[in-house]
Amino acid sequence: MHDEACTHYMGMIDQTTTGHSFLQRHLGVIPKVAWQLDPFGHSATQACLMTHKMGMNAIYFGRLDYEDLELRKNEQRCEGLWNPTTPGNTTVDPTIFFGLTGSYSGNYGPPGFKDFMFDELYCKKWGVTPLTLLNETELHNKLEYFLELMAKQASQTKTQDILLTMGTDFTF
Repeated sequence: MHDEACTHYMGMIDQTTTGHSFLQRHLGVIPKVAWQLDPFGHSATQACLMTHKMGMNAIYFGRLDYEDLELRKNEQRCEGLWNPTTPGNTTVDPTIFFGLTGSYSGNYGPPGFKDFMFDELYCKKWGVTPLTLLNETELHNKLEYFLELMAKQASQTKTQDILLTMGTDFTF
């Protein structure tokens, strides 16, 4: 994934090409799904390049304007098909699936942010008991809460599938 701050299409193309070449050379794969971890805006150029130009089937992003996020939640549009071209363009179909990450919180962390951490050092920083140290009753209660959060997230989409992201900066 190229740097989202690069607003010129040549930078987008060069960085993605470099990344894809590295992944193909060292891992034998070319990504089909993109994740914009920290975008600050979503341009039509970005979506168009990611589809028929770079072979992506889907793009996920975390950060977006809080008003846009609330509108998407209320209208069950936290995922969908994005067609960045102008109406009437029949030469190419750049439609791409998009979805939000971070349990639709406007970021990319786990549901309930610090409620589902596995990293003991990070938990200590936040004063949270790691999931691995909970007793059976606490773990059951945590699971019930997790299911509530998943039901809430599912109510903000039109399909039955949701993307669940876990972890955050420098931790899981």
